[in-house]
Amino acid sequence: MKNKTLILTVAIVVGSMLVGTFGAFGVAGATDKPEKTEDPRIISVSGTGIVTAKPDKFTVNFTISTQKKLARDAQQANDTKANAVIEAMKGAGVIEDDMQTTSYRLDTVYEWDKEGRKNILVGYRASYSLMVTRYDLADMGGIIDLATSNGVENIGTIQYGIKNRERLTSEALRLAMKDAKGKADLALGVYDLEVLRVGNIHLNTYEPVARNSYEEKGEMDRAIGGAAPSAVAPVIIAGDLTFSVHVSVVFEY
Repeated sequence: MKNKTLILTVAIVVGSMLVGTFGAFGVAGATDKPEKTEDPRIISVSGTGIVTAKPDKFTVNFTISTQKKLARDAQQANDTKANAVIEAMKGAGVIEDDMQTTSYRLDTVYEWDKEGRKNILVGYRASYSLMVTRYDLADMGGIIDLATSNGVENIGTIQYGIKNRERLTSEALRLAMKDAKGKADLALGVYDLEVLRVGNIHLNTYEPVARNSYEEKGEMDRAIGGAAPSAVAPVIIAGDLTFSVHVSVVFEY
């Protein structure tokens, strides 16, 4: 009788342990399952910001060229003219930091011989190009007149710019983001929803460089045409510069 009681007691204890073990595993399994989360609701919109400003600096490229029979003579003669232009610019208040050599070339010059039906070397042409930057548009006519009176034979396209373009680009970005946010608020407001946070932003910035009306080199060549220095400097009018930023924004709501 005692043996049966002992066996029964052991069986009850073992059974209780097994039930407890299964229960523990069951609870652990339940907590290991990840909770299901909803994907964020998003709306994708674009925005554009535009800022217009008057240019406050200009850059112009001057070219001097000389042709001689000998290469050394062409180089020396052209270097003399180039140095004269540089000294004239310095005398007008242009510092070296605002001047840059953009091209220095020595090219062979050939002429077609009809009788011999072949090209014949007749000399060498040296050329030198100087880029000058000024921060007062009122100086433009005087700078051009000064260059032509000191041997410049070709004037390249004039480019206009802004000294503090970062400020204009930043303002255009602010307007673009404001435009995108306004579109998102308008669209979601129809359904009584609102923007919670920004999910993603893509930027596309455009910074222009305005050019003068002399787009064709021939026009400028004819304008100066080797004539004597003008008593009246040419008047060149710059247009406005437009800085624009386009953004694509993903908002969560």
